[in-house]
Amino acid sequence: MTKKQLQNAKSPSPPAPTVTKRDPTDLEQAGIDKAVAYCRGRTHPLSYQIKEIDGKDVTIDVPHSNRGGFIAQQNATFGTVSNAFACRASAEIGNMLRNRGEALPSGDALNAGVAAVAGIEPQNEQEAMLALQMVGAHAMAMDMLNQAKQASDINRIERYGNLATKFLRTYTTQLEALAKLRRGGEQTVRVEHVHVYNGGQAIVGQVATGGRGSAGGILENGQQPYALTGQAAYALPAGAPVLRQDTGGAGMPVAGCERQEAVPDARRRQRKRRTQG
Repeated sequence: MTKKQLQNAKSPSPPAPTVTKRDPTDLEQAGIDKAVAYCRGRTHPLSYQIKEIDGKDVTIDVPHSNRGGFIAQQNATFGTVSNAFACRASAEIGNMLRNRGEALPSGDALNAGVAAVAGIEPQNEQEAMLALQMVGAHAMAMDMLNQAKQASDINRIERYGNLATKFLRTYTTQLEALAKLRRGGEQTVRVEHVHVYNGGQAIVGQVATGGRGSAGGILENGQQPYALTGQAAYALPAGAPVLRQDTGGAGMPVAGCERQEAVPDARRRQRKRRTQG
């Protein structure tokens, strides 16, 4: 090494120039304020600390001094009062999210998986196990999508794409199973809008359409509908005015006979032939 090179090696490198950045705009600051309020309204998720001892053993430790509080938060995250179940659940997250050849995942990967479970908020062990499956299905789907994106061969793209599709469908099924589990298996269907077109009839309520039963209705298939039987509530209440094109108020035309008679009921009185059982 020459004398000049030795002097250059001993001389400290010049400090990096300080870059002055602009202040946030009004819209940016409004977004920042909204994000800060959102973060303050959420509970901080559980966070593990991964420690490496002598470059060989890797352990998971509590990141603060309140060990009892950490254990309680861990149990609540996985919807249980069993510390053994919570530790097993966190270990399963680590196994699912670690890279190939690693003993444990990185701290960010493990804590991200735990945060995903905390976002689902399992209320018991059953929901916690489903939440763990959802984390694994999502991780595999993202891995397969990444493999498909990086592949150059069409066969590999199709193979990884099909696997990603299966995992994404599995994740959707898991979401539906979680929602069904939380509502106790019941399903509520709510109709927001009812459209009635020309020639149609809107009915709200119970309509008897079966054979002769408690309501005494007659089922007629493949024919023109007749008057309703049973307890039915019509869309228009009794006595409500009906819109029509005839604004002159003309009455019903008189039948071609010498006297006026009541209009017969639209219900067919005769019984139809039924299929022999």
